[in-house]
Amino acid sequence: MRKLLLATVATVGASMGLAAAADAQTAAPGSVTVRLNGRVNWYAGIEGSSLDNIDGNKTSTASFLGYMRLYPGFDGVAANGLHYGAATELRINGGSSASSETLYVFQAYGYLGLPEIGQVSFGQQNGPIVLFETGTFEGFNDGGWWGDLPALVPGNAQPVYPFVDNGGLSQSTNKIVYLSPTLAGFQFAVGFEPNHTAENSTLAPTSTTTPIIGGMPRNLIDVGGQFTHTFGPVGIQIGADYLGAGQVAYTGEAPAVSYKNMNIFSGGATATIAGLTFGGNVVYGAFNQTSGYNFQLEPDGGNAAIGTLFGLQYTAGPLTVGGSVFRFQTTGDLPGGIDAGSGATITSAGLTTGQQVNNGLALGGTYTLVPGVNLFVDYDYGWRWQGGYNFATGNAGTDNNRVQAQLFGVGTQIQW
Repeated sequence: MRKLLLATVATVGASMGLAAAADAQTAAPGSVTVRLNGRVNWYAGIEGSSLDNIDGNKTSTASFLGYMRLYPGFDGVAANGLHYGAATELRINGGSSASSETLYVFQAYGYLGLPEIGQVSFGQQNGPIVLFETGTFEGFNDGGWWGDLPALVPGNAQPVYPFVDNGGLSQSTNKIVYLSPTLAGFQFAVGFEPNHTAENSTLAPTSTTTPIIGGMPRNLIDVGGQFTHTFGPVGIQIGADYLGAGQVAYTGEAPAVSYKNMNIFSGGATATIAGLTFGGNVVYGAFNQTSGYNFQLEPDGGNAAIGTLFGLQYTAGPLTVGGSVFRFQTTGDLPGGIDAGSGATITSAGLTTGQQVNNGLALGGTYTLVPGVNLFVDYDYGWRWQGGYNFATGNAGTDNNRVQAQLFGVGTQIQW
């Protein structure tokens, strides 16, 4: 459920992040390979939601959308066997007209490594929680509720997709990551970021709006691993990760709500036999997420968040079809005010009376027309509920506590 400017499937981002090491391993000592990969995506879709027509504002339910990406980089192997290089990801900013479209740097990092001992990368990049995400089934169409087509749906009507390949959490912040070599099918990584900032930032603000609502995480540690193996006709993949962070002390006006430190556990598994893959993913911990675009700290008085997803997909030659369902419970949106006369109440902790629940179903398929050209078809349905919270106004209230959305669309991806 990402915006156009944030849109990408986690597996694409992870593969770009690991491509440098793979390319370097095949290069001859003393050589350098320069890359300029890219892709152009385009979609047509129709949607319907509870928030399409609110207070005289009507959303167009049929639309086109699209974007482009560039992946410049280089990979080298020194005569002594050292692997080195750099990778970047440039994204379109989603301007309202062609003249307002610009590119910005989403990722930019360098790496050094040896095949025998692993790789160290540094810069604005994916953390282990993204690299080892397993069992989210985002590959049978353009990504389901974490694809591009849900951008057609009004934001507050989109069920929150909680799984952690998220630009606001661990794709675009400045960090250092150690990635081990693969030994007997097992690979692990450790990441660290002192402040939750982009590469060009030198300060960790404490009294202004920050990327994580409630405060700026500090000293974020991310530890994860993945095991991949084939047992006869069955292929198994298991991934797990822990992410924890403290908080920078808030020095501005005392907030109405205080927050807990961040702790997130995630894990998933898949099994593949004769082209059929099935499995799932679970994420649990002290965090709060009310949109697919960022993470928040869990407020005191709130509840730990938990999300579960189950999916399956089948691949036969150039065709992949599949589906997934997920459910996510989180503390939810903090109301911006009280609707007079609604009868809604806010708890002593400043929260609404009901925990937010999000549910999503995704179905679809991908057909590879020729290498580098994919065709998509998607159907997504979802609903969300939060007692005492009006999704249309952002305030406490008894109206619009439950909203739903569905969409159907087709699209294409051309990459090089």
